[in-house]
Amino acid sequence: MIPRLVILALFPIFAVIAFFGAYFFFYQGNYDPPASVDIPFHQLTSPAVPPSAFVDTPRAPVERGLVVVDAQHRNAFYEDEITSLLSRIAGRGYDVEFVGDFGFADSESRMFDLEEKLRRADSYLVILPIEAYADNEAAVVERFVRKGGRLALVADPTRPHQMNTLSQRFGLDFQPDYLYNLEEYDLNFQNIFIRDFQPDELTTGLDAITLYSAGSIRSSGPGLAFTDSNTMSAVLPGPGGLSPIARGSNRNVLAIGDFTFLVPPYNSLLDNNQLVSNIADFLTTSERQYELADFPYFYEGSLDDSVDILLGQASLLSVGVQMKNGLAHNNLSSQLSGAEDVSRDMVFLGLYEDALQVTQYLQAAGIRVDDTLGTPFTPELDLEGTAITLLDRSQDRYALVVLADTPETLSDAVGSLVLGQFRGNLVSDFVGVRN
Repeated sequence: MIPRLVILALFPIFAVIAFFGAYFFFYQGNYDPPASVDIPFHQLTSPAVPPSAFVDTPRAPVERGLVVVDAQHRNAFYEDEITSLLSRIAGRGYDVEFVGDFGFADSESRMFDLEEKLRRADSYLVILPIEAYADNEAAVVERFVRKGGRLALVADPTRPHQMNTLSQRFGLDFQPDYLYNLEEYDLNFQNIFIRDFQPDELTTGLDAITLYSAGSIRSSGPGLAFTDSNTMSAVLPGPGGLSPIARGSNRNVLAIGDFTFLVPPYNSLLDNNQLVSNIADFLTTSERQYELADFPYFYEGSLDDSVDILLGQASLLSVGVQMKNGLAHNNLSSQLSGAEDVSRDMVFLGLYEDALQVTQYLQAAGIRVDDTLGTPFTPELDLEGTAITLLDRSQDRYALVVLADTPETLSDAVGSLVLGQFRGNLVSDFVGVRN
């Protein structure tokens, strides 16, 4: 009994001795971190290729226009990464607008916003969409390109994207590879040089560019830049002849399998700056053609930023004011005019009895107004309760004609135009019939 009590009494003493023994055996003193090293800026890791001097020179005269940038599909880039391209687009007189906010959007909202933006746009820039393009969205873009709009597609094998859900509509297939060269590279074998260019406006002034994360593109259109015999694909067999830059089956479509060359400081290496400027030229020399469904945006390039409104008769003054206010709501200025100036964009508002004043436009569209209303797209219609709208884009201007049976029906037709409700009445690309 006594030994057990002695052991219990001595146990705390042995525990204290063991603790201090271990403490003094293992303890090495306080930790003093080493002094921080101030690395000079010029010693930081950077591309081995020195920046090249460059002066941006637009190829075409400065004109007004709009480039829309996709931000609806959770795109995998930041706006400040493409400042070099955006600044050059702005320097050519074009505005830049983003559609979407880089976040999630439901398909219905996405579709509506895309259609509305592309009605106004001259060019569309899509970079690294993470969300796939739905079929109806891709169809809208396809129609935009058919009307002369320009489309640039930029992807990158190091960032997620679903570009092929759109690009394949134009015969372009971004490959799931990256390009590398074990013989010649800049710091890393994935940082490749391109020196083989096909003659094209996109390759003007290029002797050599460097791409830091490029993938190859298969295209039904022409390739514009090709790798040398030492450059390989991580997926495709065989060396050389791979194209990271190509046009689609439609020449208004450009595809680029690298994103880094747009991002500072990589945009300043070799002829990368020239390539950025060539892309800006491509996006700002669109010859986009507008249709009636694009009302009122075809007036945005009007001479003196103004549209003439002509009335078939003085009694339609209130309808003329209604149209003027509708254009003003879209930031378009206009004025009521007593005579047509064929050098200016115009709107003509009249009743069927005023049709003789716009005979040239009616005949060009194949429209007849007498006891009935006849068009190439509809059966014969009674005049009562109807209105017809047609867009003529000859003579390098846009002339919109709206005729109806009564001032009230004409006012309804103008209201439908202003509110964007007229598109359900279209019977062709340039004619709408309200019945």
